[in-house]
Amino acid sequence: MPHSASAINLERLSSHELRNSILRFVQSRVRDPHLAEDLTQEILLRGLSKLSGLRDQKRLEAWLFQIARNTISDHFRKSKATEISIEKMPENCDPNEAITEEEVLLRENIAAYIRGVVEALPEIYRNALCYTEYEGHTQVELAKKEGISLSGAKSRVQRARQEVRTAVEQCCHVETDRYGQIVEMKRR
Repeated sequence: MPHSASAINLERLSSHELRNSILRFVQSRVRDPHLAEDLTQEILLRGLSKLSGLRDQKRLEAWLFQIARNTISDHFRKSKATEISIEKMPENCDPNEAITEEEVLLRENIAAYIRGVVEALPEIYRNALCYTEYEGHTQVELAKKEGISLSGAKSRVQRARQEVRTAVEQCCHVETDRYGQIVEMKRR
């Protein structure tokens, strides 16, 4: 990679705007703000250390968000391995608060399926959904980026969500708890 392209990518990688986008993305998946900060820092360091391996310089942001997804998955995978089993939990601990291995596996399978559904969406809806849901941007930011009205941006996101919901409902029977969390999913 030419030196000037490397310098440009290094500058883009260290930009405040890109860091905030990554942080918003991580915060949308991790409830703890301190953990989100730590993971964001780790993501940026991984990106920096692997910057020379970036093939398509125009895809720096997408490449970095893939690193973010992998880093978040790694974090949850590691934390799953250190969880206390329900049988070994202290008496004062509520077993309903612990995530069992079965729940983690269910969530991973659902996430993988939904990623596939999102990838199959028409580009206009896929981009809108990825930009707002996965990258953590607002619909106002989507409208500005695409040069459309706010209602147009909202419509794109709503249609994308509806397409995903319809695909999931056609494929599977989904049961949720009272909080809307998926507790079971069976193929139709």
